[in-house]
Amino acid sequence: MGNFSLINNSSSTVSQSKLSVTSNKLSSTLQRLSSGLRINKSGDDAAGLAIANAYRSDISVLSQGVRNANDGLSTLQIVDGGLNTISGLLDRASTLAAQSASGTFTGDRDTLQAELNKVMNEIDRQAQNIGLGGANGTEEGRFNKQINVYIGGGASATSAGNQVSFDLSASRVDRTGLSLTTINIGEGSGNVTGAQDISAGITAAEVFTFQTVGSSGQLSPFTVTLSAGATSSNVLDAINSDANVQSAGIEASLDSTGKLVLSSASFFTVSSDTADGANQTGIGGAGAAADDVAITGAANKQTVAVSAGAGAAATQTLSFTGDEIGFSGSAKNVSFAAAATAAAGATAAVAAVNADVALRSAGVFAVANKADGSQVSVVSLNAFNLGVSSTSVAGADNNIDTLQTQTAVTGATLTGGEQGAQDAIAALRAAVATLGQVQGKVGAGQNTLSQAIDLASAQITNYQAAESSIRDADIAFEASNLARLNTLQQAGVSALAQANQSSQALLSLLR
Repeated sequence: MGNFSLINNSSSTVSQSKLSVTSNKLSSTLQRLSSGLRINKSGDDAAGLAIANAYRSDISVLSQGVRNANDGLSTLQIVDGGLNTISGLLDRASTLAAQSASGTFTGDRDTLQAELNKVMNEIDRQAQNIGLGGANGTEEGRFNKQINVYIGGGASATSAGNQVSFDLSASRVDRTGLSLTTINIGEGSGNVTGAQDISAGITAAEVFTFQTVGSSGQLSPFTVTLSAGATSSNVLDAINSDANVQSAGIEASLDSTGKLVLSSASFFTVSSDTADGANQTGIGGAGAAADDVAITGAANKQTVAVSAGAGAAATQTLSFTGDEIGFSGSAKNVSFAAAATAAAGATAAVAAVNADVALRSAGVFAVANKADGSQVSVVSLNAFNLGVSSTSVAGADNNIDTLQTQTAVTGATLTGGEQGAQDAIAALRAAVATLGQVQGKVGAGQNTLSQAIDLASAQITNYQAAESSIRDADIAFEASNLARLNTLQQAGVSALAQANQSSQALLSLLR
């Protein structure tokens, strides 16, 4: 039997304790209901909170990964649109080539070539705009590489499963990448090709000296300067925008290996003040020294070596024959004195040929190929025969001593015309196939990214459900708990009131 005491009210103390517990539980329940979360502080469930935080981090990474994939998908859609327009441009180029390839075509093939050049320029422009118009590492070829898109969801931060890759390397779709730099459906032209790949540009300044046939039949020179650090596009622009180049009908382009090609239907020569070497054009040919001359492939030419003499000057004679140059019945002879040095001998030979009015009228010219005078080329757009003779003087100089018998000079590499158009059709057909391969890569990339988005979205949904099961409050349970705790709190308050009244009852014993 318990004692009745005025000092200690055990019933009140017990009631207060129980009421405090109920109030704490009620406060926790109200917090869960108002926040919607079961875990509002680490003490609620430390282990569960750690797992839920890991899920939430994965959700954040995957959500950004979906945005990354959508950005990549948008980029590929832009690229795909550009490829489709390039495909249409190739169709137009094929139409022009087919028109020129017909033997019954009576129009101006050069007009067709002019439109074809515009089509090729537009292909270059669009390829650059979509990032597939240059080599990897250049702005024009910024997507010409393997592209990795970070998605997330892998087993670890460095897992290969975190990213989607698609390979667009070797996907250049400008005229260089499609091997269309040399197609010619015009009336016919020849070209000079540099020895070096300049697709990455040139490092040092370079000056080209051209020689073309002037209005009075003489060789007329002019220069074009290329700036140090010029990109391949800058090089082409500098040449093609020059008024003298345009007047001479010369056009600059790059071939499939990135080498500079200078083309024209007319005769021209070109030399560079820079020797053949890496990061320069090498327009004089492989191993060419500065100022060595290259001659258009449209010309028939005979190149002879020039040696140094050691004795008295001898007379040398160049003898020209050939129906196409107008000397079929008798030879056209040009004589000059040999010299003690190779350079002087070359100068004498070139001057003698180019001073002859009949040869000049026939379109025959002489050009010193090497800057040191060790080679001379006699050239014409027409076929001809050439021989060299010299006086028989003991100890006489005999500079040009490599062509003692008359030799037929042939081998012009004219391109264009009906055959050139047929070659262009074949090249364009191959270009369409190449473009199709690139479109296949882009399409595969689009499909891969779409599938990655689907997977990442499903993972986000599942991670959210897993996090919710740990972190979120069970509202039905907490609502029921609220009703129960409210009842207990009210009962506790009533009980505490009754316990506090028990001390007043003890006072009645003292009356």
